[in-house]
Amino acid sequence: MSLMNVGRRVAIKRGLRVKNPGNVTIGNDVRINNDLTLQAHGAITIGEQTMISAGVKIVTANHDMSRTGLDAMESIRPKPVVIGKGCWLGVDVLVLPGVTIGDGAVVGGGSVVVHDLPPNMVCVGVPAKPVKARSGSPGESK
Repeated sequence: MSLMNVGRRVAIKRGLRVKNPGNVTIGNDVRINNDLTLQAHGAITIGEQTMISAGVKIVTANHDMSRTGLDAMESIRPKPVVIGKGCWLGVDVLVLPGVTIGDGAVVGGGSVVVHDLPPNMVCVGVPAKPVKARSGSPGESK
């Protein structure tokens, strides 16, 4: 079994669950709260200085919907997930396969990320959508 690639000064609280840890890369100075689930059939990259709240789930694979029964269950289609630098994922966020979350994005609690999210935006909802620029983000007028 391969080990996760974990940067320096990473803090991980209790309850981390990882499928295929060799597919996970975590940057420096990342903070992870309780009960993170990383289902890493595909690659998961978490950028430096990112904060992940309790109960977050990051999923990198779906099943082949054209198949049925156990055949569908065994047909895994992985897609990587990339979480940029300086992001913040709120409590109970679900990130689905093939998504990139831009640098500095904030994803509000309970949101479901099904599409790429732009950098330096606050994104919320099911599905998560950008609603405003992140306070203090580059280019924001004060």
